[in-house]
Amino acid sequence: MTVELAEKEKKLEKLIRLGGRAAVACSGGVDSTLLLKVAHDVLGHENTIAVFAETPLLPPGEAEAAKKIIDCIGSRLLTIGLNPLVWPEFTQNPRERCYLCKKKIYQTFLERLKELHFEILMDGTNLDDLSDFRPGLKALSELNVKTPLAEAGLTKNDVRRLSNNLNLPNWDKHSSSCLATRVAAGQQINDEKLGTIKKCEAFLHSLDFQGCRVRMANDHVIIELQEKDIERFSVHEIRLLILKKFNDFNLKRVFLDLHGRKERGS
Repeated sequence: MTVELAEKEKKLEKLIRLGGRAAVACSGGVDSTLLLKVAHDVLGHENTIAVFAETPLLPPGEAEAAKKIIDCIGSRLLTIGLNPLVWPEFTQNPRERCYLCKKKIYQTFLERLKELHFEILMDGTNLDDLSDFRPGLKALSELNVKTPLAEAGLTKNDVRRLSNNLNLPNWDKHSSSCLATRVAAGQQINDEKLGTIKKCEAFLHSLDFQGCRVRMANDHVIIELQEKDIERFSVHEIRLLILKKFNDFNLKRVFLDLHGRKERGS
């Protein structure tokens, strides 16, 4: 470990220790897993709890993976079932949808956590996230949700290196996001669209296109692949196989984003 990373780790521990007792919003991703691990180590079992939102917006397998990693850390877990698909302000999919959703979810977290005598909620936002367009960050600020990874100056690459040093099994996991992010702003979000997106991404995963996204807009979908996978996608047989399967899902216009996905810290 470099001196710089070691200093950031110490700062993270100090920030967490200040609260004395804290809950961690844990999605099972690399960032929130690291935050939960350090909080559990620093504050102890009785003073730490993971809180997880189980919703229809989760990609397949994400809920199971999150619970498994939380169990691996040894933390207690509070699972809260929520269904944003019954919230009109969510399904209408305005540009600020992420803010509205995050605020409602975290407000629910805080209400339930208060019953368990947890006043502090922490989120796995890292320093790199602050430079992206993330409407949900406004909700964190308004609800006074702590972001110790960002405060300690940890970038995504730092998070992955520190997670690897701590032997966390998901240190190299691809970034994930809720399925609603795949639907173009202003277009209605519903079960049917999310179901189609799930099927499309599951099929791409079956062909070992990991870390992909299938984005839906109007009458077409756009496939986003990891940059390293674009060449393999262009193989004639694979391309036709994917097109046929997507046509079977009643998607007639299928495009590929040639930029390719390149995750920070990967």
